[in-house]
Amino acid sequence: AIHLDINATMKIACFLLAATLAAIPQCLAFSTNSVLPTRRHVSAPSSLQSKTDEQYDGDDRHSPKCELSRRTALSTTFAIIATTTSSPFLHPIVSNAQESKGKVVVYGGSGYVGAHACSLLTQQGYAVTSISRSSPETQLARTKSILGTSLSNVDYISLDAGKASLDDLSASMKDATAVISCVGLSPGSQNQKDGNGLVNSRITQAAKAAGVPKIVYIGVSSTLANGPAKFLLGDYFAGKATAEKSVASEFGGKNSLIIKPAIIAGGPPGEIRPPGPPGVKAVDVTSVARAAVSGAVGNLIGVIDGNEAIEAL
Repeated sequence: AIHLDINATMKIACFLLAATLAAIPQCLAFSTNSVLPTRRHVSAPSSLQSKTDEQYDGDDRHSPKCELSRRTALSTTFAIIATTTSSPFLHPIVSNAQESKGKVVVYGGSGYVGAHACSLLTQQGYAVTSISRSSPETQLARTKSILGTSLSNVDYISLDAGKASLDDLSASMKDATAVISCVGLSPGSQNQKDGNGLVNSRITQAAKAAGVPKIVYIGVSSTLANGPAKFLLGDYFAGKATAEKSVASEFGGKNSLIIKPAIIAGGPPGEIRPPGPPGVKAVDVTSVARAAVSGAVGNLIGVIDGNEAIEAL
């Protein structure tokens, strides 16, 4: 928004009045045919700018003829004052920046899927808050390593969803129109059951308590969860199942979206992820992020299970 101080505006108007009155005696008998001696004169701007310095014609050789009577000069000057003091620049003017469509909180917003989701949301005009255990500086750097560019318009907050109180978690989602949770531990990680299940259950409960209308959760494909991998990664799948049940219980199918990819292609730079089962085609990370954003903005609800279903969106 642009503001022009009223005092500065009145100074301009008073200067114009004083300059006009000072110029009038120079007119011979205030005749409409009298000529002003060559002198510097004030140039009335065609439109006000957001600055307070007076504008002058710097060339003395082009001084105009005086064709003003005292009455005409005064009436003209007061007209300028009236125009100046009623200028729209005295009031706030909304800038051309697009207003936010709403606030979306992304837990794990500096992770592989989360960073892409944050990027898509900001492109669509949403205010985005990324929450992670990492510091805001680390999140910013990690996002840049994933996307190749930083997202300076994302609000990064450091908060441990596994340790913070439910009140603190709810406070982080205040006024949010949706929450996306990309939080979770990789298969084979220590404490992978609670790191995927309990943590996301707490996020879901806090979102419900905060009055968030929609939630999106990144789960895992039923094909993987029910396949041979469950014998090796039982705790991982159990944690994911707990999180999915919590989302369904707290928000129901009409106010939530559960996205269940199998294997996501690639990964954050420097991170080594276990290979997927033979014959399972990986889904592109941007496809998963697009699905998550579609759920957050209210275009998708329910369950999207498997890479083919995600790619088909």
